[in-house]
Formats: sequence, structure tokens, C-alpha cells
Amino acid sequence: MMLRGMGFDNTTSVYVAAGKIYKAEKYMAPLRQMFPRLQTKDTLASPEELAPFKGHSSRLAALDYTVCLHSEVFATTQGGNFPHSLMDHRRYLYGGHAKTIRPDKRKLALLFDSPDISWENFKSQMEDMLRRSDSKGSEMRKPSGSLYTFPMPHSLCKQAETGIDNDNTTKLDYHTKQSLGG
Repeated sequence: MMLRGMGFDNTTSVYVAAGKIYKAEKYMAPLRQMFPRLQTKDTLASPEELAPFKGHSSRLAALDYTVCLHSEVFATTQGGNFPHSLMDHRRYLYGGHAKTIRPDKRKLALLFDSPDISWENFKSQMEDMLRRSDSKGSEMRKPSGSLYTFPMPHSLCKQAETGIDNDNTTKLDYHTKQSLGG
């Protein structure tokens, strides 16, 4: 409902990054009906291709990470290291131009708990949420922000590579960049 309200239609390809989904056929059916181009790692890869990954949750998560990393739009409804790291990796990889949707979970819960809400009102709320949550650009980490979402060493490396010197400090040399992982 959230994606549909934000304007994504039934021609949108959707990839669900998840482990084993309990009663997947039953619970994924409504989503598959709204988005017929719904994919998971099990539908994108053959059983033979997935065989080396089965039984290794970290490897399976790495497959999800890779697909999400290279997606046109990444939408998350959960917290944790996976989405936070992914958001920053996408920000870095695409120079701050990766479309990432971080909806307001509290507001979503209230909207989904409002049985009398009209579709027009819901859609308007979702479009507003999309405008507010679309994270683009190079954001600086707030003091309380996640280090996974906004790690600084790569930013320092990018500044050194592009010659940016915002605060009149000495630019990093090659060896300093290497020690920072840049």
C-alpha cells in the first residue's frame, strides 16, 4: 500500500530482500498481485546458482545487499545495520544521487491503523512522506546519527581525491588515505 500510495504502479519491479518468509505464498500474494514483477533471490537465481549460498545466512544477505545496492530506488521500513550501511554505500557509490526512501514508521502505523481513511488522503500522505524521506546528496551525520549510515573516513578520502579543503586543513596524502580505507 505504501509503494502504491507513493505512485509506484504495477509495472514497477520490486525486489524483496529477506530471509525465509513464513507462509510466503499466503503473505506475499497481495504484494505480488499489486506488483506482478515482484522478485526475490529465489526467483532471480536458479536453485543451482543459489546452492553455494544455502545454509549461509551471511552469504544470502550479501546477495540481497548487492541487488539493493544497484537498484534504482531503495526503500526500507526497518532499522539495523543492513539498511543503514546500504544507504551510505549507495550514497557513496552514486555520488549522493541514489534515491533512497526512508518512510516515517510511526506515521505509517497510524495511517494503516485508520480504517476510515480515504484513498486520496492516504495517497496524499504517502506522497508527502516520499518527498520528506527521499534521501539524496551527501548528508553529514548528526551527533546521534548512525555511524553505519554516515561513516566519515570515506568522506575524507573523497575530499582528498577531489581536492576539497573546506576548513583550511592540510589535505590528506596518499598514505593517510590508504590507512583510512580510501
